[in-house]
Amino acid sequence: MPLTLRIETNTVLKRKPIQSSELPEDQKQPIEAGREFQIDSYTIDRGHVRCFFSKDTFKDTNVWYAFGKHVKIFRETQVFPRTLPAKIKLEIPYKSQRDNVLNPDGACNVTSIAMCLRYLGAARKEMAGQFEDELYNYATRRGYSRHNPYDLVKIVQDYGMRDEFRTDATIEQVRSWLADSNPVVIHGYFTDFGHIVAVVGYDELGFSVHDPYGEWFWWGYDLNDPSGNNNKGESLHYSYTMIERLCIPDGNFWVHFISKP
Repeated sequence: MPLTLRIETNTVLKRKPIQSSELPEDQKQPIEAGREFQIDSYTIDRGHVRCFFSKDTFKDTNVWYAFGKHVKIFRETQVFPRTLPAKIKLEIPYKSQRDNVLNPDGACNVTSIAMCLRYLGAARKEMAGQFEDELYNYATRRGYSRHNPYDLVKIVQDYGMRDEFRTDATIEQVRSWLADSNPVVIHGYFTDFGHIVAVVGYDELGFSVHDPYGEWFWWGYDLNDPSGNNNKGESLHYSYTMIERLCIPDGNFWVHFISKP
């Protein structure tokens, strides 16, 4: 069954997935709303849809980018943009960093990763102690920096799972990933130094988050208490507005999209 690209609003096809104002005229093609085209395939890139037109060429090429919010794609039923469930909550086990043996106030990274690896069924390399302390030790032995996102990727891969790390992710991409029952880890400025949390679900207003440190407030943290309530950060609702302010202040959203291989 062929794919059909429908133009929903007046738009400009582009040779690159950037603002049309940044492109020369020979790399742009205006298209009116309501037109439909047959395409062989498509991929998603930075909020755009890269389309391979079956029968149409513009300016000697059949490969063009369309802004994702200006188009829909059908194969009998709509396939893009994907229709997501209104809300999702994954059964990801919660872990507090504040009862870690190793650096309990600075191990949000490996603790968030440990939650996701446990959910995906990753096998441990050691049987003693907490998984998050195991990951901390493992990173140290391998010369990995817990503060380097690309080294966190290596930890996930070394434990048999996949981690697609992006610096330009979107909230919608995170929602789509969660809808496929895959966990997510995000970076943000919840603290002055920076902080990392696991995202375990969403609804129309925000993300459901496992924050390993406790619960964030504008004045600071209500910290997990290993001697009392050590689960204050479990299944918190962090609004999209809050996420945009703390995690995407400069337009860059650092996200680990984690899954089975």
